[in-house]
Amino acid sequence: MIIIEKPYVSELLIDTIVQNDWTVLDNDALEIANIEDGVLKKFDEESAKAYYSRIEHPLVYSNSENAIRWFTANLPESNFSKTLTIFKDKSIFRDTFKDLFPNFRYQEVKFEDLSKIPLESLQFPFVIKPAAGFMGFGVHIVYDDKDWRTTLSALEGEMQYAKKLFEENVISSTRFLIESYIQGDEFAIDAYYDKDGHPVILNIFQHPYLDSKDTRNRIYITSAGIMMKYMAKFAFLLKQIGDKIDVKNLALHMEVRVTDDEEILPIEVNPMRFSGWCTTDVAKYAWGINVYEYLLNQQKPDWNEILSKANKGVYYFSMAEVPEGMDRSKIKSFNYEKFLANYSNVLEVRRINPRNNPLFAIIFGQTNDKEEIKQILQLKTKDYITFS
Repeated sequence: MIIIEKPYVSELLIDTIVQNDWTVLDNDALEIANIEDGVLKKFDEESAKAYYSRIEHPLVYSNSENAIRWFTANLPESNFSKTLTIFKDKSIFRDTFKDLFPNFRYQEVKFEDLSKIPLESLQFPFVIKPAAGFMGFGVHIVYDDKDWRTTLSALEGEMQYAKKLFEENVISSTRFLIESYIQGDEFAIDAYYDKDGHPVILNIFQHPYLDSKDTRNRIYITSAGIMMKYMAKFAFLLKQIGDKIDVKNLALHMEVRVTDDEEILPIEVNPMRFSGWCTTDVAKYAWGINVYEYLLNQQKPDWNEILSKANKGVYYFSMAEVPEGMDRSKIKSFNYEKFLANYSNVLEVRRINPRNNPLFAIIFGQTNDKEEIKQILQLKTKDYITFS
């Protein structure tokens, strides 16, 4: 079953569902996809509840984390709902797998208690983030006590902003994690556990940042070199995690950091989906595969064959984000043409309505120039906005 949810569903996903005659949950969110009546095979909620209450490891995919609430609300005692909660809630995730990462420090703090933490008890640098999060909202790297005071002030506005866009189960505005700052390169993995619990990797992205204070999701890159270097290492980590809690038939998007001494530490695991906002679709351009079909048909990519024929350049998806705190009601227009002129080889552009979303666009592209990635990171979207 597929669960379509807000805020965004790609045409590729909808086309794939229709072509494969897959079943979708009949819910209000189907309206956002603007799909012609009668095209989709729908599964009503009562039938879905009755069916999935009998299955320990259901194979379900969603384009959005909002879908998690359907299972946790309708089948709260199911093993599947408990697995979703373990992965989505960063605090529960850390507690569950602390034996795999014994040197990683973390603590959960209520939002109203953050300002009460004694400065002398904080071990700088550290990361603070919502216990449940998405798209980097509320994530800060704190280097000293001055940073901490600035962060506390910023979080007030950021959480109010997040409440308007996302539900509490997607971004928590009440519970936060303070945890070790991991030095190293950041990566994201789109993968699934098959019916036997074996992890199958469908894509690996490196997540470059502009500097040490940057926490944006501006660009994620992939290449044959990245895939070959990290495939086995990340698959081993996924196997460790899956074996510990008996994970089967589960799609996920996992973010990790790789330290200078090659230790791999998970940042978060987002269950039942791949990269957010359907950005996982970049696999169509980079590797010529449809990740939705690989998941639902339980296919495994022949990476030796795929990578041997792959373009030697870098593929990426890039976000043109609305600056945090901006009054979106005052946005008149965004100069897409001028903004896209910064990209040398645009493969696809998906324009997003910034009035009710945190993005202006998603851009899929390809480049052979490493400097272009740096230039994209330096772009300021506010320079391309016209206000009313």
